[in-house]
Amino acid sequence: MIPVKLIPWIFLISIGPGLILVAAADDPVDEKEPEKFAKVKPKGLSLKDVRFVVISQPNSYHKKRSLEFKKHFEDQIMHLPKDEKPKLYFTHEHWDLVGAFTVLPLLPVFAKDFQDSSWVFICEEETRLDLSKLMEVLVKHEPNKEYFLGKALRDREATIIHHFAHANNPHSFAFPDFGAGIALSRALFMSVGQRWPDDSVRSDFTIDPKHELAMVIKNGGKGVDLTEVPELCTFDHNEKCASWYPMKFPDCGPEISEDNLAVGVKTCEKFHEERVSIVKETWGKDTKNIEYFSEKEDPSIPTISLGIPNTERGHCGKTMAMLRRWLKEKKFEKVSWFLIADDDTIINLKRLRKLLACYDPKEPVHLGEVYGYSVAKKNWGYTYITGGGGMVFSREAINQLVTNGEADCHADDSPDDMTLGMRYKRLDISLVHSPYFHQARPMDYSADFLAARTPLSFHKHWMCDPRAVYADLMKEPEDTDTQTDKDNSSTERTAEEHEEL
Repeated sequence: MIPVKLIPWIFLISIGPGLILVAAADDPVDEKEPEKFAKVKPKGLSLKDVRFVVISQPNSYHKKRSLEFKKHFEDQIMHLPKDEKPKLYFTHEHWDLVGAFTVLPLLPVFAKDFQDSSWVFICEEETRLDLSKLMEVLVKHEPNKEYFLGKALRDREATIIHHFAHANNPHSFAFPDFGAGIALSRALFMSVGQRWPDDSVRSDFTIDPKHELAMVIKNGGKGVDLTEVPELCTFDHNEKCASWYPMKFPDCGPEISEDNLAVGVKTCEKFHEERVSIVKETWGKDTKNIEYFSEKEDPSIPTISLGIPNTERGHCGKTMAMLRRWLKEKKFEKVSWFLIADDDTIINLKRLRKLLACYDPKEPVHLGEVYGYSVAKKNWGYTYITGGGGMVFSREAINQLVTNGEADCHADDSPDDMTLGMRYKRLDISLVHSPYFHQARPMDYSADFLAARTPLSFHKHWMCDPRAVYADLMKEPEDTDTQTDKDNSSTERTAEEHEEL
């Protein structure tokens, strides 16, 4: 490395086409301040001082997407000497941690294994980077101080997916978009990594990893806030961006045929009129391959009874009976994909069929929005597809459950989505997360997060107009008005005013 004298200026030194070595003076250090751990030595910052971590998945489609990222990354460093090249890690390849997608269980790994690095940069497989511009961002921040850099997202109102955090002023708390990438300084990942897992933090359920990571780093006011960096971008890509998120929705060719997706809606007699009528008026009319499953047969809909009594919660008995029926009945033998939705799910089926063109139904694919149970601290928990946004199964995924004796329940009212997660973990089948499914209502998500990804489903009719949500979902992305997190139109609500998801 070229030695650079430490003076209060920034130098940009060319070390290859489009790449730079960046050197900057360190901020003055207070010698009286005790050190919790050794600091990195003052030096010019180069790419090899940054560890790059990509949140990735083992499904075959996502492996291809990871390879695309790898090529994009390596094309920018191909002219660097081998000992100057940064290290790149994919979570599905490098760590056998079921909760790696939450980042939290990786923090102790970073503190142990990345002690010689100045920064860790974490992003998603669809993120794209300009490494030269990223280095210009990082050099402005001292790695021996605690910095948490990212693109800020903000809640519009207090929401159950964030446990009603900051209920009095939800817009005040910033959390990052992993699609834009986040940068953790060495001082930060060493500090947080050494105290995690933190017994004072309750983390049984993982719902929104990016928000939960920001809360852990904030540490009840004892830690640091997210520093918003305008050069870390998603949909708002411009010439100054060091990162961006170009794929709002994947295009893997023509959508699968309508005949190749069977749809089952879980309902009960109580909601035949109130909810099923809305499904039939909106997204239910977008396919002829839809059935409604209830404890009571109603020929006016019609509904199908599988002999499972209605339960107030869980619905595991009904869900497993639906899966067994789909696999057994002859009329479904040529169907490759199956969707289970709630009677208050709102979904764009055309968009779902487009998404499914990316996946191989000969593989055991269980697809949707992934949540986690006991995965952030320990490695013994499991992930599951949360049911409200829709649960998708390939024929082979159902076959694996049934033929291995896993398509049953401890009780009819056991949580169906969580039971499925446990059963697929037993079968060593990894679930597939898709950011286009949503367990909650549109207003429960950051506007900037939704603007970067074209949604295909939402859930709940509570305090929203499901017909309007459906109409919005059916719009082409360019026809949708883009609200941003800077449009602070939030309304304050308390947890008591919001029913459980």
